[in-house]
Amino acid sequence: MRSPFPGMDPYLEHPSLWPDVHNRLIAALADALSPRLAPKYYVRLERRTYLLSPDDLTFVGRPDLAVLPSIVQ
Repeated sequence: MRSPFPGMDPYLEHPSLWPDVHNRLIAALADALSPRLAPKYYVRLERRTYLLSPDDLTFVGRPDLAVLPSIVQ
């Protein structure tokens, strides 16, 4: 029988399980991306993101992963 929920798994997305699955998946993605991007870029988890304008600094959010240019090249 096909899933009545295409594109999602209600078992994995159950509120009592999802935080653990989500956090482990994000960490695994960061671990897989890091060696492919180094040394030019690096990957950070939940790095705060801001929008900088001439007269203001606005908090945009905290993406699960951020790919940032390396300061050492």
